[in-house]
Amino acid sequence: MAETEETPEEPWFRWGKRILYAEMGIAVLVTVFSLAMAFMGEAGYIA
Repeated sequence: MAETEETPEEPWFRWGKRILYAEMGIAVLVTVFSLAMAFMGEAGYIA
């Protein structure tokens, strides 16, 4: 994904990308945690 032309980024755009990546990481962790709980039989009323 290397771009040849320079794209000037505004500060809000950089912060937006950081927040987006943080939310993506949190979503992955929640998914892994939910799957682990389900496979261990501790999902409660869901399973």
